[in-house]
Amino acid sequence: MLIPLALVIIYRTKEPAMHPVILYIYIAFVLNAISTTLFVFHSKMPPLLQNNNLLYNLHSIARVFFFSWYISKITPRHFLFINKSIISGYIIFIVVNFLFFESLLFFSSRLFAAESIVLLFLCISFFLRSLQDESGTNWTKYPSFIVSTAVALYEATTFFIFLFILPMAVKDPGFGRLCLDIYKIIFVIFCILLACALFRSKKHEDVVVTT
Repeated sequence: MLIPLALVIIYRTKEPAMHPVILYIYIAFVLNAISTTLFVFHSKMPPLLQNNNLLYNLHSIARVFFFSWYISKITPRHFLFINKSIISGYIIFIVVNFLFFESLLFFSSRLFAAESIVLLFLCISFFLRSLQDESGTNWTKYPSFIVSTAVALYEATTFFIFLFILPMAVKDPGFGRLCLDIYKIIFVIFCILLACALFRSKKHEDVVVTT
């Protein structure tokens, strides 16, 4: 997360649509930093702080909240009803799942699978609207396209990793480590694409100002 965080600090973009992405970067950095610290110093931590699964679950929820917020900001009003319905269903799922079936203190494959389904649906909807746009706009140069690509690529890759990593890692630890290595690579790509979106957002601001 240091990659996009550096761009946030350097460029300080003021484009309103990017605020959810910027807030996500700050929160994700804090959650990752705490989670990594708990992992590295696991043996030296008191029992209460030896479990970082809560932070992974909170990160998943934060990712859905902030990127669905971002996509809603760039979505025309007449399409927002579907987006809001999907998010409402996700919130109901969280409440029911953690009240009756799982604990937030345990790594939830269901939560990550739900995250992927929600964000992939929102990103694909954005791509379809972009393809149907007849204005001649080159959407690939806009921050919204880069952010949606980053999220879609990340979710499409990690969906199966998080869905099957726990049972597969028990049967084959080597396969579990391979999945984690793939996850690390895709997360770095995700962060680089977010940084590219922030850079493109700043260039777009400069063009608007100068024109």
